[in-house]
Amino acid sequence: MKRKLNHTTVGYLNQCASCDDRAYLEAILKAYTAPTTFCGKTGTLVSLVNHSRDLSGCWRCDESVRQSIPLAHAEFVNAKGGLLLYFYDQKKLEHKLTDKRCQAFLKNRGYKYDTAEEAIAELKRRFLTGCPDEIGIFLGYPLSDVEAFAKRREHRFVGYWKCYENILLSKIRFFFFDLAKYLVMRRGVQVN
Repeated sequence: MKRKLNHTTVGYLNQCASCDDRAYLEAILKAYTAPTTFCGKTGTLVSLVNHSRDLSGCWRCDESVRQSIPLAHAEFVNAKGGLLLYFYDQKKLEHKLTDKRCQAFLKNRGYKYDTAEEAIAELKRRFLTGCPDEIGIFLGYPLSDVEAFAKRREHRFVGYWKCYENILLSKIRFFFFDLAKYLVMRRGVQVN
């Protein structure tokens, strides 16, 4: 599967290279968000840094790009001033944020929230000074892996995130995430 995904990714990116900025941005976002859109991942974080294209401007000015992704989204600015897009499944995020263990972890890190929007607002504020360890909760990583990462433990495997426990389960999830991306990319770039 990895070999097919890599071959398909190269073909997809080559196809994207000849697109205008709007079509390029939509194609890239659809591929990156496929695990969240189709496989139950809580969220996806995408950086719009591309020195040869005005992706941030395209995102801000073209409502149709935002509507092409069937997920809720929030805009973050990183410490270097770059635009980050956080796409998320509203119900999955709310479920994650009401989990008692996740609430305790976030509370210990200074979060005070009653709604997902309040938690996202705090996360957005923290991105101004760097990438906070707790982003993993918002992306749907297992809490045990987020906690281990925050403690800088030695990881046992790296896929979509650094894995410390339940490696086999994470590898199965990564397979389905890759499959979702593969299926989106195999369709090719859809130019509107």
